[in-house]
Amino acid sequence: MNYEKTELNFLEKDVIRAFGEEEGRKIFSRASKLYAELCVTTDYQKSPTFERQLRTLVFPVIAYYKTLLAFGYKTAPALGLVRNETEKAAEACAEVLANQMRPVFPFHAFKRNIKNFIEYKFPGMGWKVTDLKARGRKITFYVRECLYCTICKKFGCPELCEVFCDYERAAFGKGLGSVMEFECGGRIATGYDKCEFKFTKR
Repeated sequence: MNYEKTELNFLEKDVIRAFGEEEGRKIFSRASKLYAELCVTTDYQKSPTFERQLRTLVFPVIAYYKTLLAFGYKTAPALGLVRNETEKAAEACAEVLANQMRPVFPFHAFKRNIKNFIEYKFPGMGWKVTDLKARGRKITFYVRECLYCTICKKFGCPELCEVFCDYERAAFGKGLGSVMEFECGGRIATGYDKCEFKFTKR
């Protein structure tokens, strides 16, 4: 298990560039060990989608963040460094979504497959999505239980929740932008009881 198969597959180069060869390799080595530990000690309850989300995004981010704290970095700088990496990951995710949407996957096809999209991005294991409505030019639903917030709180870093929120907003906003507008009203990470997701055909 290593970062090369995660959405932060570029982390090693970025860390060495940011902290120098010696310090960077120490930080990356410790983050990799923590990431592996998180992966092998977690019960995925036989859910491939749940396992995929934790292994490819959530655990890599948490491992890097907690490693920075262990190396003496304060919360704000550590969050800034982690946010830089998740923004790069969101850009890559957005590019994949954009390629899927152009030119053979227009809005009506997205709407027709919205349940599959939700199950892939917000699987029942870890998420609770309710009140799905797909009418005319709009698709809306609520996220009432968030995997990101649950896992971040479990590992003592709830401040990371907003980093993951921003990742989703950037990935959806840029990735689907050629076909539809994406909005996220309210956020569990900032104290609301739900997140409202809205997709509107352009």
